[in-house]
Amino acid sequence: MILLAAGQAKRFGGGKLLAEFQGQPLWERAAETAKAIDFCKRVVVVGPDSPIESRLGWIRVENQFAENGMGTSITVGVRALTDCDRVIIMLADMPLVSRTHLERLIAAQGVAFTRYPDGSAGCPAILPRSAFRQLEGLTGEQGARSLEFGEAELVAPLDWRELADVDTVRDLEKLTSEPYKKAHGPTLVG
Repeated sequence: MILLAAGQAKRFGGGKLLAEFQGQPLWERAAETAKAIDFCKRVVVVGPDSPIESRLGWIRVENQFAENGMGTSITVGVRALTDCDRVIIMLADMPLVSRTHLERLIAAQGVAFTRYPDGSAGCPAILPRSAFRQLEGLTGEQGARSLEFGEAELVAPLDWRELADVDTVRDLEKLTSEPYKKAHGPTLVG
C-alpha cells in the first residue's frame, strides 16, 4: 500500500498533513486506517525535507521530484514495493476513508478505483502487479486513472463522506465544524 503524502499543500498554506484532525496530524488518520489492514508493505511517500517521520510498520520514501506532481510520487512508491502482488494507492489528505472501503477494494478483481458521486474514478485505488510498470512511468500530475487498463471496477464507498479531501484550511474546518457534524452525522470511523 502506498500513502501519498508528498504534496506541497499550496492551497492550504503549507503544513496541511500535520494540521490537527481529531487530536492527531491529518496524515496519521489515513495511516491508521491503512495500518488496520494486513498489507505486504506500507509505504508513505513524502517530499524533500518533509517533517513526516517514519513510524512503526511503515517505510518512509522521499520523492525528490514531488514538486513535479503526484505521478512522480506514485512512481517512487511503486518502486519500493518489490515483493507485493497488488498495490492500494491512498491519499494522506483523505482522513475519512474507512477500513471497510479499503477491504471492498481489496475484494475487487484486477484494477479497481473508488467511484465518486459524479461517476468518475479516483483514489483510493487498487492495481495488480501487472500494472506496476505503467505506474512507474507516471510523471507530472498524472495519476493511475490516466492510464489505460481496459475494464476497471468502480467501487463506491458506503458513505460518500469518506471521500472528503482536505485541500484548504476551510475544508478542514468544515470537517470539524458542529454544523457539518449535525448535517452529516458523526465522523466516520473504521
